[in-house]
Amino acid sequence: MFNKLLFVFLILSLTLNTGCHSLRKKFIRKKKTKQEAPVYVDFKEYPTTISRDAYIDYYLFVRGWLDELLGALEKGISYKRQRRAITEAIMNLEQIISFLNNQGKDEIYPVYEQMLSVRDRIQRSPNLSQVQRNSLIRTIEQLKRQIEKRFNYSDVEQWMN
Repeated sequence: MFNKLLFVFLILSLTLNTGCHSLRKKFIRKKKTKQEAPVYVDFKEYPTTISRDAYIDYYLFVRGWLDELLGALEKGISYKRQRRAITEAIMNLEQIISFLNNQGKDEIYPVYEQMLSVRDRIQRSPNLSQVQRNSLIRTIEQLKRQIEKRFNYSDVEQWMN
């Protein structure tokens, strides 16, 4: 009796220790593999000429970001928003500069330098006093008027590459 009990105990312990991996594997659901869709790449030749629409888009972006900066300064909204607005305006102005020939670049470069100085003023002092903020607002309004007056598409068309 003791031998039978020992034998059953050994068989049971071997079965539990080794497990029924093949039996368990048989009943576990296998993960479905997703078949990836084939990728189709259509290579296009893009025009090298600068389109009127691209210039107008960047022109409007510059004006929009300057408006955003003016609104943030007037309301005294966060420093991060002011910094982002002037950075985006400068990036879009750089895109406009890339569209222009040397004569156009010479015309727009003073405006670009003024925008860089505005960015430096904003970054230098995050907490502007009301006097500094009003001075900055006037400077940005002058910049915006210059851009609207002198760098509209019809005025800049002569300097396009």
